[in-house]
Amino acid sequence: MRTRTFPRTAVAASMLACLAAMVPPAGAAPESGAAVAAPRARVCLVIDPNYREYGAPLGHVGWMVQDPARNRWAGGATEIGDLPAQPGANPDRAAFGSWSARGTYRSIINTFKAKRGGYEKMRCRYSRHGDADNAVKVFNRSTYRAYHLLTDNCLTRSVAAFKAYSSEFRSLPDGKRTRPNAYYDDTLRGWTTVRL
Repeated sequence: MRTRTFPRTAVAASMLACLAAMVPPAGAAPESGAAVAAPRARVCLVIDPNYREYGAPLGHVGWMVQDPARNRWAGGATEIGDLPAQPGANPDRAAFGSWSARGTYRSIINTFKAKRGGYEKMRCRYSRHGDADNAVKVFNRSTYRAYHLLTDNCLTRSVAAFKAYSSEFRSLPDGKRTRPNAYYDDTLRGWTTVRL
C-alpha cells in the first residue's frame, strides 16, 4: 500500500478552511456553551464574617453591583445598630441603618468600611448584563418593611438586589433561614474572593 504525501502548504490551507467553517458568521447568536463576549457587569456580596447575633456567629452581609452603563458602582446593606435609618425608611428599630450609595468602586468599599468595621472581604461574579438602577430600587423598597431575622434580613435583601440586577442571578437561593456566613461560604463557592 502506498502512502500519499501532501505539500505543507496544502495541509495548512486545509486546516485553515476547517477552522473558518467552525467560526459562526458575524452577528450570529452564540450556540449553547459557545464563547460569548467578555462580561461587563459584576455583583459582589460583602461580608463581616465575625458578626454575632444572640451569641451565634451568623455573619453579616451587604451588596455591590457594577453599573456598566456609567462605569460606576452601587451598593448597600441593612445594618442593625445605632445608625440612623435612611430617609423614608421604616421607623421600626430593625430597619435602622439601612443604606444605599453610588459612586466609584473605591468609594463604595470605603462606605462599607465606614458603616461597619467588620467588613473584610467579598465574593464576586461577572454577568453579561446588569441594571444597577433596578437593584437600588428593589433594595430601597425593602427599607420600608420591618426586618425579620429569618426571612427578611441583610442577606435576603442583598440577594433580592442581585436578582433585580440581572436575570443571570434569578436562580440564586433567596437566603431565607440561612446564616450569611453559610450562604457566603457554600452557596457562593466558586465566586471570586476579594479582600477589602
